[in-house]
Amino acid sequence: MRKILIFLFLIMSVNSQAAEEKKKLVILHTNDLHSRLTGFSPESDYSPLTINNDATCGGFSRIAAILGRERSEDEEATLVLDAGDFLMGTLFQAIEPTDGFQLRLMQKMGYDAVAIGNHEFDLGPAQLARIINSSLNRGSIPQLLLGNAEFDSVDDSDNSLQELFARGVIGPWMILTRNDLRIGIFSLLGSVAAENAAFAKPVSFSKQITAAGKIVDELTAEGCDIIICLSHSGVGMDKKGRWSGEDVKLAQKVKGIDVIISGHTHTQLSKPIMVNGVAVVQTGEYGRNVGKLTLGFSEGKVTVDDYELIAVDDSVMGDAGTDMLIEE
Repeated sequence: MRKILIFLFLIMSVNSQAAEEKKKLVILHTNDLHSRLTGFSPESDYSPLTINNDATCGGFSRIAAILGRERSEDEEATLVLDAGDFLMGTLFQAIEPTDGFQLRLMQKMGYDAVAIGNHEFDLGPAQLARIINSSLNRGSIPQLLLGNAEFDSVDDSDNSLQELFARGVIGPWMILTRNDLRIGIFSLLGSVAAENAAFAKPVSFSKQITAAGKIVDELTAEGCDIIICLSHSGVGMDKKGRWSGEDVKLAQKVKGIDVIISGHTHTQLSKPIMVNGVAVVQTGEYGRNVGKLTLGFSEGKVTVDDYELIAVDDSVMGDAGTDMLIEE
């Protein structure tokens, strides 16, 4: 009898440990890169394949090296995401409609999903579609996301972009599996960003809270363990020194989101803003930092286990392959 009790106790202990085992998810993220492929301030000094000899921040070669290093530590548990405004800001944008280079580069760098921000519309919806199609004609690109775009049923100048939605090249949301976790990812353009997207017409954007609630319901119905919003909306300080802004409001109003990867306001957050258990993170601007958010998942609950901003500076040896593609 005693042996049976010991055996049952051991079984219960093993089952209890299995039930309590925490799964890890690492999210590497950027926002507001603005085509700063060769860094900034001063760009002319940028030398990514040597260290400790320039003051240039950012640069895609260094970002690629960081992403590759971090993913190699636990690739099965790692996601790479961008929260929008990846285009527009340097002379590189001039060749995008014919070459479609940057999205293909971001695919090679390991990005899983990229949100569309307001500056992606700077040349209008037809030219944005042309850039994306030019990219596709020459290779693969990350999944593009925009969850609250609405198209005009009369004006046909947005038809080419709408076709990319119909083909699934751009989607409102996506689901990926990492470390046996089902992860839903969606994207929104905030109201201020939508106002800044003057050349997006006739494309318009539905209200952030309403669109988010609908998408979260859909992702929950799909059985997602973790739901991530790429929100090109932003955060800021109010007059009392408290964090506020559209992404804080989003976390307050919409249940079911676990993480908001924020963009648009170029805000550098050294630690997550926690709002009703939702982690809101943002890296600043121009590829100055790569964010690294480590989540735990156990018994249906998501925890924030660690966060850091990884500086993209001259202490980082760049990726030679990425540098070569940019130089070419």
